[in-house]
This record gives sequence, C-alpha cells and structure tokens, in this order.
Amino acid sequence: MNVELIIGGKTADNVPYLKLFLIDYKTEFSIETVNAACQKCIVAYHREFIKKYSTMENTSNYQLHKKREGLQLEFGGSLFITNENITDRYAEKLIKRFKEINPEFKMEDLFEVYPTNITTEVVEEAPKKQRKPRK
Repeated sequence: MNVELIIGGKTADNVPYLKLFLIDYKTEFSIETVNAACQKCIVAYHREFIKKYSTMENTSNYQLHKKREGLQLEFGGSLFITNENITDRYAEKLIKRFKEINPEFKMEDLFEVYPTNITTEVVEEAPKKQRKPRK
C-alpha cells in the first residue's frame, strides 16, 4: 500500500487507513506516540515498516550500493528504492534519471551489481493515448 492511500484512503467500514497503519506501527515498533499530522513522518514510518517486513524475493539483475538505498524513484514521489524492492524496470528509471542529471553517469556509481551486457541507454516509454472529450 502506498503512502497516498494510507493518508487519504478508508476501508469498506469507513475506517481511515492512517489510523490502522499508525496502530500497527506503534505495536510493531513499541512506540508510545507518533506524529499523525506530519506527512514526512508518515513517509518515514512507512519506509521503516516496509524495510523491516520486506520478505519479497528479489529477482532483479541490479543491486544498489548501500549508500544509495532509499533513493526516490521520481522527484517528489513516495516510492523509495532499496535492494529489497528494486526491479529491473525501477533500475532503468533510475538510470534514466541519473543520465539526465549527469551525462557522464557510470553504472558503478549507483549499483554494486548490474548486468554487464546492458548499455545505459534507456528507451523512452510510449506516451499514453489521450481520451477524446465527451460530446
């Protein structure tokens, strides 16, 4: 579940996901108080929760350097890339982002493990088709 859904979503019983998430967080990390009004704090809580309980088998061909874990996939986004949740697609997006910032980008600057037969050129995704306006 992403942070936006936690903050703004509700269950079928009309119980806010934020309330349930904070109860679970306090229980799991044995914390008395949490700051429900701070979005940065909620993002940090979410990141800690995911990092602690991420049991997903990673089949990616990429592995970030330890100092690079926790990078945002997109500027201002709520998805933070770690070695537990990295996929080849996320890695390609990171490569594209870093190539735009630094044209002299090298794969070893970002990744400990990466495919050697892959070039750093990333193909642009096709734009989504726009809907026609209703008449």
